[in-house]
Amino acid sequence: MKSSEVRKKFIEFFKNKQHTFVSPSAVISQGDPTLMFTNAGMNQFKDVFLGTGSRDYNRAVNSQVCIRVSGKHNDLEDVGRDNTHLTSFEMLGNWSFGDYYKKEAITWAWELYTDVFNIPKDHLYATVFEEDDESLELWKRHTDIDHSHIVKCDAKDNFWEMGKTGPCGPCSEIHVDLKPGDDLTSTVDQALLDTERFTELWNLVFIQYNRDENGELKPLPQTHVDTGAGLERLVSYLQKTYSNYQTDLFSPILEKIEAITGSPYQDNIEGMAHRVLADHCRTLVFGIADNALPSNEGRGYVLRRLLRRALRYSQKLGIKEPILYKLVDTVIDNLGDYLTHLPERRDFIKTVIKAEEESFLKTLELGLQLFSDLSEKLKKTKTKVIPGEEAFKLYDTFGFPLDLTEVLATEQGFEVDIKGFNNCLDKQKKQSRESTLKKQKEDLSNKPSTLTNDHFSELNLHLSEYVNEARGGEARVLNDPLEKVAMARHHSVTHLLHQALRDTLGDHVQQAGSLVDIDRLRFDFSHFNALNSEQLKTVEDIVNKNIKHNTEITVGNMTLDEAKDKGAMALFGEKYDENNVRLVSIGEYSKELCGGTHVKNTGEIEVFKIIQESAIAAGTRRIEAIAGRDVFNSFESQEKNKLITLIKNRSVKMTSLGDDKDIQKKYNNLDSLSIDALKLLGDESSKDLKRIEKTSQEGKQKQAGSQIEAMLSQSIEANNLKVCAVVTDSDMATLKATADQLTANIPNMVAILAGVSGDKGFFVVKIGSQVKTIKAPDLITVLTSVAGGKGGGRPDFAQAGGASIDKLEMAIVSAKQKLLK
Repeated sequence: MKSSEVRKKFIEFFKNKQHTFVSPSAVISQGDPTLMFTNAGMNQFKDVFLGTGSRDYNRAVNSQVCIRVSGKHNDLEDVGRDNTHLTSFEMLGNWSFGDYYKKEAITWAWELYTDVFNIPKDHLYATVFEEDDESLELWKRHTDIDHSHIVKCDAKDNFWEMGKTGPCGPCSEIHVDLKPGDDLTSTVDQALLDTERFTELWNLVFIQYNRDENGELKPLPQTHVDTGAGLERLVSYLQKTYSNYQTDLFSPILEKIEAITGSPYQDNIEGMAHRVLADHCRTLVFGIADNALPSNEGRGYVLRRLLRRALRYSQKLGIKEPILYKLVDTVIDNLGDYLTHLPERRDFIKTVIKAEEESFLKTLELGLQLFSDLSEKLKKTKTKVIPGEEAFKLYDTFGFPLDLTEVLATEQGFEVDIKGFNNCLDKQKKQSRESTLKKQKEDLSNKPSTLTNDHFSELNLHLSEYVNEARGGEARVLNDPLEKVAMARHHSVTHLLHQALRDTLGDHVQQAGSLVDIDRLRFDFSHFNALNSEQLKTVEDIVNKNIKHNTEITVGNMTLDEAKDKGAMALFGEKYDENNVRLVSIGEYSKELCGGTHVKNTGEIEVFKIIQESAIAAGTRRIEAIAGRDVFNSFESQEKNKLITLIKNRSVKMTSLGDDKDIQKKYNNLDSLSIDALKLLGDESSKDLKRIEKTSQEGKQKQAGSQIEAMLSQSIEANNLKVCAVVTDSDMATLKATADQLTANIPNMVAILAGVSGDKGFFVVKIGSQVKTIKAPDLITVLTSVAGGKGGGRPDFAQAGGASIDKLEMAIVSAKQKLLK
């Protein structure tokens, strides 16, 4: 029986018992801070069991994707070693909320397994809680199970609790004998612990008590049923494979891995790499489809760790290039009929996984080399412990997860100083928090929201046509309270913004949160990169063109299916009434399920302007914007006043500068817009600027000279080259001066220097006159391929900007390795 048939038969069986099919929830746990991922089918019904929520149905059924790779379920290192452990699986479940109870749950479970799935009755065993005589009698009286196959167990095995306090109750498990006919070598209760002989197929939980803070059990006013059966485990039994990985849920993925690697799968320890790749890819697909993206925090780190572990094992199969993204189609083709959101996000999932793979493979190659160098160094000193500082450097600079360092260390006969690593990590977190607080304080200072060279000229030219041509708003303002109109205006424009982002960036964009007010809006959405100025301009254009079209906005109530047939876009993570939803349509351009207040047509929005775009979490961006002519005019006026005040304040401070070092510091703090604007403020300011520029250039030459000696001490010689490759805290002008002096004094010098400007890094590469085989732009290509950014130049000199600061050192190492090969 195919896995799709097993799932369908389970769901249809309970639908015929008057259960409502409830769509599975996202694997990102919504509204429950205690969970990183959805780890059980009952998660979305937790509020019902706690008595804080309700549903308009009292019987439910579904198959829920669960991820168990954190917290008490963290058995990641076991995944792949055997045929059973998985990081994600589907949980078949049926629920009763104050409706039927033990009798129906037990008899229906028996009916489904024996009559529908045709499992031999004499192969099945049932366990009950040792104090639950009611369940024991129900099994005996209302099923024809062999009474000797009913086993009493203690609370450890057969009493379910949500937590230290709260709803709880006894449970009854159904097990199957994998070796029927063989004599038991122990009592039944002991035999059930033999996982090679027996496997659990279903757990029926009867929630009837509430455990209070004193640990006492009090009867609940209503009793509930919560059951869970692992689809993969049930399918493996029904398909007589007794291995999760040889079911049709995994075999297509394994076959794809075989085709890519040329390595046949073996259902023993030799097949571990295949199993790791297959399992981890599935979990990555589930997580990314629901907007959990690889990162260094929380659930994002869990996914990143899975991907990196999989790539580590792919190398054991001889694969040193991205492979997981090539498995995505197979995963989705196998599950997309039920998990219908997966095909919709196919391209996005592949893009994210491939990018993450490419990034880590560069890291892995560098990290492995650095680990090899470190291990050789430690062996010479006969040291058996890798210092925490070194492990942290691998983690922080080269993206090596600690567990991977531990694996490599074990292979080489080392231990890792975990305490020292954690101390370094805590120190970094503290510095990060302090840096964030400092930045937040700076952002609250008297500073324009968006300082770009063409800000005001583009603001006037680019938006004037929309301000002038917008129609319809004045009538609404005259007839309705001003604040209500302003609120509705900002709400309606979020719908246009949402669709414009999808048009510009792709269908993977989904709303992740929003705030609408009378004078602003905030819109959070799923995307893994910052939007560049061209993309922001495109989004603004699309929204404003829709505003200018004066499109009617209509609202209608209907069933959820009817709304979906009309093309409605449901918001990620939201739960909707199947029978009554509210569809807000902006012509044919935008259709969203929404309960908020809106204007009657897009013309009433008048004008739209993006104020800021930023990251709020891994894979989640935020746009802050304004709408409406009055709000726009007020904002424009405030920004101009802020800019003038800022420049005047800086000008006053600079005229009083006397010390050359202080002058240079002030000059370095000026952004390009302030310098340009300063030139326009009059003769006095221009004189100040010229004085500052002259003094600054002299200072940079002095600073460059002082750095030469320190840099030369870090340089290395090989292949008739002297290579100076370092990361500094100097600015671009200083590094150029430094590179000039290095190559002028040492003709076989290759200077590869990195620095920081604001929140981005940059590179300067200078080639000495005697070096004929190395081209500066080629080294810039190596550097930016690791750290990002763009650049170029001539054969003897090149530069690049826009690099990721946390990857500068990794990029420098990569360029150095290229020269020394």
